[in-house]
Amino acid sequence: MPLSDVQLAARAIRAQWVEVAHMQQQLVIVQALGGKPMKRVLMTTSERGVHVADPGLLEEIKTGIHAPVAVLPEQVFNFDELIFDELLVQWRSLKQTNAETWAKLGNFQSMYDSVD
Repeated sequence: MPLSDVQLAARAIRAQWVEVAHMQQQLVIVQALGGKPMKRVLMTTSERGVHVADPGLLEEIKTGIHAPVAVLPEQVFNFDELIFDELLVQWRSLKQTNAETWAKLGNFQSMYDSVD
């Protein structure tokens, strides 16, 4: 069955996101439910939030099996491998993380943030 114009356009947009993500490979840390730290690839930002993806799912996003997830900007932090590892240790041992550890990262700044 041939794809509709909308499906073809969606596929092209997904492919473009994946190509940009592969080129930039800008990693961020997302603070998920309960404070769980998650390493993600920044895909794009919009008025709906920061769109991120699991680094292992980029090809599935390109083919339409998965899609990036929009999260609130305040849940997205700059990536630092050592601090990410520290957060993972906290999460694995206590099922919670320390706010002071998150504060070391600094929030990701999207182009949609207002400038005061």
